[in-house]
Amino acid sequence: MADVDEKLRSFSEQEDVAGTPPVTTLKLDQHGFPLRPQPSDDPKDPLNWNPWLKFFTLLQVSFLAFLGPFTQAYINSAYAPLAASLHITIVEASYQTTIAIVLAGVSPILWSPISNVYGRRPIFIFVSAIGIAAHAAAGAAQSWGGILAARAFVGIGTSAGMGIGAAVVADMYFMHERGTYMGIYTVFVTNGAHVAAVAGGFTAKNIGWRWCYWIPAIIAAANWLINLFCLPETLYHRDPRTGRTLQPSRSWLQLFNFTGIHVQRRLRLWDITHVFVMLKYPSVILPTVYYSISFGLGSVLFAVTGSAAFGSIYHFNTAQIGMAIGLSTFVGTLLGELLAGPVSDRVLYLYTKSHAGIPKPEARLQATWPGLIILPAGVIIEGVCLQHKTHWSGPVMGMGIAAFGLQIVQTNIFAYMTDCYKPQSAEISTLLNFGRQTFSFTLGFYMIPFATATTYGVAWSVLAVIDAVLYMGIVLLMWRGREWRERMGPPNFDRDI
Repeated sequence: MADVDEKLRSFSEQEDVAGTPPVTTLKLDQHGFPLRPQPSDDPKDPLNWNPWLKFFTLLQVSFLAFLGPFTQAYINSAYAPLAASLHITIVEASYQTTIAIVLAGVSPILWSPISNVYGRRPIFIFVSAIGIAAHAAAGAAQSWGGILAARAFVGIGTSAGMGIGAAVVADMYFMHERGTYMGIYTVFVTNGAHVAAVAGGFTAKNIGWRWCYWIPAIIAAANWLINLFCLPETLYHRDPRTGRTLQPSRSWLQLFNFTGIHVQRRLRLWDITHVFVMLKYPSVILPTVYYSISFGLGSVLFAVTGSAAFGSIYHFNTAQIGMAIGLSTFVGTLLGELLAGPVSDRVLYLYTKSHAGIPKPEARLQATWPGLIILPAGVIIEGVCLQHKTHWSGPVMGMGIAAFGLQIVQTNIFAYMTDCYKPQSAEISTLLNFGRQTFSFTLGFYMIPFATATTYGVAWSVLAVIDAVLYMGIVLLMWRGREWRERMGPPNFDRDI
């Protein structure tokens, strides 16, 4: 009892590290440390849900995030036959992926404030319906202009899971377990394009390029039906000081329809700017920039350059290119997650244990050190192997190593930022998605010309060095991050989420 009283006093004397003010009655985790955030006494509070319901919801939202890059990139392996059929160049054919990527990055800027007022579920259902219709329109379109227009709406219609999915993870899981479950979410985000490279290549080769639109439409429609009946609402309003619920009681059935949200305020046009307001915080801008570049290097770089590199050097066909890129990066991210989420939570626990039960989000950043070395090393290995035309296993191994390092980086970055600003997790998720998509779409324009003008080894190494230099921002946060957060204070919006 004395230990509990001591934790209560220490927690009451300090502001919660994630921006939650002190409380007077604490609920504790299995280690005897105060839960962050403090849950209400309402069994319908997502923090209090049965673990299996939480996990089922996590899988649904994660798969929605997976479908974004998966459906956007499914056609990538079929650029050549599509271009020949529509009498356009392969470069022009790539624009359909570019426009989808850009709009998938921009659209959640609108979804984020709406989801904070009217709930996550309506956004997922409505936006996904747009995506299904857009996929079907692309498959049926008879002109290049029609396909391009449809693909723009594909970007919009597949953006919700990528843009606000991490907010759902923060809605359901406490700070001490967020690394593990955020890691599951990020594995899905990363591997969408990787799996698409494999599946799209075989689809285009065996049944034609138009099915690279129809198959994603069918998968998205089946998933939409599951979400319609099985995806609960996770937005919940509670008093950050006491955990007391700030919304009327609701039935379990209401969680699975559109009546389970008590609207606390009106949506204002100014709310759209909240995403960009978050950029003034060092614990947001520095990780966002580093993550955006890291994701481009550890995932998108291989997707946008693989066809040209493996096709010209190793004379791989469409299916072989898809397998070389997709399988190596898929295995790399899965193995990387073993050293990401669980390790992140363990590092946070050890820090909390040694500091009187008071955690610090910056402790998670210590778990990113392996990513600093492994991610750039993998990129350099692939570039050098391509330059010297080694056996194809060389660049394939490089891609897997880079994906391994990326997974370590991104799981910890997502968990760290939502730990710092949990009530603003939708804005955090949107910013990370925006940065990732914005940098990623540019790589296809200049990396192959850069490699041609220099060499693959030089071009890939330049990006690897830039990524390593940007890690210095993470080092600064390890050193001064908490001091900067306490000096600036928490944002003044959405504090009850």
